[in-house]
Amino acid sequence: MTVTGHRRMSVLIPRNGLPPEILDRIVLLLVSDTAGFPAIASLSLVSWQFRQLAFRRYYATLRVRSARHWVRSCRIDGMYSWVRSLDTSTPFFQYKLDALSRFASLQDLTLDFSADGLATQRSRCLLLFKNVTAGLSSLKLTHLPRIDVTLLSLLAGRFPALSKLELSCTERLDEQCCWLCYEESSSCVVHSPIPDCFPSAERLASVFGNALKPLRKLEHLFLGIFLSGADMLNCHFDRCATVVILSPRTGWYSSPPFGPDRCEICLVEHGATVRERERIASALLAKLLPSLETIGWSTYFAKDRPGDDVERKATVLARDSLEGKAAMGRRGSALDKAG
Repeated sequence: MTVTGHRRMSVLIPRNGLPPEILDRIVLLLVSDTAGFPAIASLSLVSWQFRQLAFRRYYATLRVRSARHWVRSCRIDGMYSWVRSLDTSTPFFQYKLDALSRFASLQDLTLDFSADGLATQRSRCLLLFKNVTAGLSSLKLTHLPRIDVTLLSLLAGRFPALSKLELSCTERLDEQCCWLCYEESSSCVVHSPIPDCFPSAERLASVFGNALKPLRKLEHLFLGIFLSGADMLNCHFDRCATVVILSPRTGWYSSPPFGPDRCEICLVEHGATVRERERIASALLAKLLPSLETIGWSTYFAKDRPGDDVERKATVLARDSLEGKAAMGRRGSALDKAG
């Protein structure tokens, strides 16, 4: 054994080195998900073994922020075996798209589709996903122009090992600028597919559930669409945007836009109906997909209760809660008949 020390700290290190498991644990403690590259620079200089462990931990999650960043990352030796989680936007693959197929250890993929539109989504998905390993366990697609059977069937056929699938459109609605931008953004995304695409929540759940049946390991599903009618948002615009007077001098509204979640009329007229739709659609999906544990939706009517996220405008329902409500409903029906 040799003793190494620095001021008050001393460490005993075996002459033949520490076991790889111990070294890996040390590196894990020193390298966090939020740490920048300088945090591992000195650690990588200790030895070849430390360098490999440090890079493997640091690059386990790769967040690509530009096309140039993507190209440069693909030049790093070992990158293809280190990366387990990849977070990026679709336009960054304009170069070296084929390199994506070399990330054989990839388990978690997050893609931002905000640069794509209704006309380009399908071709973009076909091009991208044929280069992604079929062994993915988690897939998250944000800012999608639409969620449809074509997309679900493609994902279910390409990634049979998925245990978590998150798809979302509703982030594309722009509530940060003005009423005009809010209304215009709503016309570029299929945020509420009922009744234009599906006549009812039951039909939507049935079609989507059948498309996802190949995913036998799927445990968590989130579909970022509203189950409220498409006309609800249009009526909200007609009613609330006209109340906020447009300035004839500046051409701007006097107050920022707000959604149906902050409209008392929308809450009263649609809240209860939409929440029931979410429950019915979730129960049907749970029946069609036996492996599911949770089902989530975008909603304007989230409340301060378990499973709801008011800020994110989302709700997540657990299978246990759906089965419990169904059992209560059956007992209630039996009591009514007995009475």
